[in-house]
Amino acid sequence: MNKIITSGKMKSACEKKIDIKKIKQIIVTSDILKIDDRNDNKHTNPQRINAEWIKVALADIIIDLIKVDKGNVKYEHGDIGGYDSIRWRVYSSCSLPLESQSWATLFEGDQFYEIVEPILHNAYKDALVICFEASPLMIKVFNNNNIPYIDFSIHPIRFLPDYMFGIRTNVTEWRNKIDAAKINEEVFYDFARISRSRTVRVMRGSLPLEGSALFMGQIEIDSSLIHNGIIATEETVENALIELSSIYHKVYYKRHPHAKNETSLKKMISKIKNCEWIDINAYDAFGCNRFDLVASLSSGSVTEAKYFGLNTKWMLSKTNYYNLELPDKDYIYYPIYQDAFRTDFWEYVLGVNNKITFKPTVPNAFEGAMKFNLNMKWGR
Repeated sequence: MNKIITSGKMKSACEKKIDIKKIKQIIVTSDILKIDDRNDNKHTNPQRINAEWIKVALADIIIDLIKVDKGNVKYEHGDIGGYDSIRWRVYSSCSLPLESQSWATLFEGDQFYEIVEPILHNAYKDALVICFEASPLMIKVFNNNNIPYIDFSIHPIRFLPDYMFGIRTNVTEWRNKIDAAKINEEVFYDFARISRSRTVRVMRGSLPLEGSALFMGQIEIDSSLIHNGIIATEETVENALIELSSIYHKVYYKRHPHAKNETSLKKMISKIKNCEWIDINAYDAFGCNRFDLVASLSSGSVTEAKYFGLNTKWMLSKTNYYNLELPDKDYIYYPIYQDAFRTDFWEYVLGVNNKITFKPTVPNAFEGAMKFNLNMKWGR
């Protein structure tokens, strides 16, 4: 049954409140310092596509509800203006080359912060910032300078009928409502159970060794691979697999479907004792009752595996921003299923048009579950 959420006065020691009538500018942006070595053009922000996507899909709703003049809405991609662009000013001021490792150096906000902070502050001050996957550096600048933001990501739980957003904000009044409207973890467990039961029925024959470990691969360049100012490499993966193979009698490596380095990975894995390449559907792997552990450097699939009742491990000691128990609530991405596309959701979150209740969309794990499990065709 869908719950109806009623907003009320929400107080907390760190509450940040905002009068939306005083918002005169909105900036739509992304991780503007990202550099992907796989791209020849290092000057253009590769996250442009995502900022432009959320502008049309989501930000335009917020803009209309807040009633900001269209002339005061802009993109900040960080790559316009040549020598005056944010990307150039940041990297040149820090004497860093335009490469992925430089992005990793700045990403967490622990290095060169005193140089970068005034540049970013000047770009975003006096605005509501709507972001796609803002870096920890950007979140740090926003919080330190009381710049309100709403930040979106694609949530790693992807075994529901639809994908969903993770949403976070440093405006406590809004965050409390987003938290109240999030999809409950019980739904994830229900969908995972239905998926597991199908796997038990349809995945027969030769199976992975019982009690083994499964290592989930990732794409070559991704923010999740950044730890302590360094972006992980194939050598990092190799060391992680060697560690696991010293503990488990068999370690299976599953390649990320979008990774381009299959040949070099297979060569590396062939040299590691007890390690083997495996081609398997991720959710069948999670549901086949053969793996004692699902591990990765930092893949979101490890977050998914938890709901299949598996032991999990990130080999990089990173913070999981999808962990709803994090003490710093500004960093949590709350799972919102489909409702981010709805005007009435944002009316409720922003507190406009007298919208004080909201019924979240909750997918039904049991709709079509029998046909899905049987994997057979009868009748119509």
